[in-house]
Amino acid sequence: MLWVSFAESMNLKNLKLLPNSERWRSHLLSVPLGLVSRGLMTRDALLGVTRRIPKHESREEFFFASGTRRLAGVLVAGDEGAPVILICHGIGETVGHWSGVQAWFRDHGVGTMVFNYSGYGASSGKIRSEHCDEDLVSAYAELRRRIGLSVPVFVLGFSLGSGIAASGVGRLEPPPAGLILCEAFTSFQDAVRSAGFPHWLARELPDVWNTVTVVASARLPVCVVHSDGDKLFPLKMPRRIAKACGERGELIVVEGLAHNEPYLKPMDAYWGSIVAWMARQECPGETDGGR
Repeated sequence: MLWVSFAESMNLKNLKLLPNSERWRSHLLSVPLGLVSRGLMTRDALLGVTRRIPKHESREEFFFASGTRRLAGVLVAGDEGAPVILICHGIGETVGHWSGVQAWFRDHGVGTMVFNYSGYGASSGKIRSEHCDEDLVSAYAELRRRIGLSVPVFVLGFSLGSGIAASGVGRLEPPPAGLILCEAFTSFQDAVRSAGFPHWLARELPDVWNTVTVVASARLPVCVVHSDGDKLFPLKMPRRIAKACGERGELIVVEGLAHNEPYLKPMDAYWGSIVAWMARQECPGETDGGR
């Protein structure tokens, strides 16, 4: 019934698309993206999840362009000269979900910017994979416009955002200082299977956000952070990603957090490991106590 109602809302039954055509696969991708994202955002809105997350007083809210679309963004500046993290959020989140993490990083001197993809929250447009990819490039350009070219920027992708970040980081100019993948999946097709969607649907989807493939050719340092308590994406996924990175990759395993807990309950054990890793990229000779 869920598939039928979604097909009717998307007018998929009236589309004259050939099975296995690129257009058909693109529309089919809207099924997991549309169902999951809208369902989770509606749930959290009814539960008042984002209203309970603290916001840093220095946060700056704004809009910027991505193609013909208008995206919502939030910037929390860090200490002068400190790195800034551009955050690509997960499938059921908006900028409001990341207020607590932004406040945590600000308390540790690091700046952050998070933005809503097209069709999310106050951003205009429709939720499509190609829009998400374009939105990352536009968000990076907007961040650079605001902070300049000399400040080191790291791109962080969480869950769905890990695929968007990994696939798009090579198109960003000037190149970021590093890539951080949190609670990541090996490919979107694998993520759909792991989330419980039918395997036939996963097979028919376009091969977008294939992280384990794209990181193999990435030319920047990659940090893969994952909790052993994540029941959505098992540890074998981040291990494959880190292995594909070769010497440029580092896997950090955090104990006991469920998939969404890192941003709902920001903890030093999780986000602190990322701050330490970023420091090592800026000053390769430094250590963080033997991690």
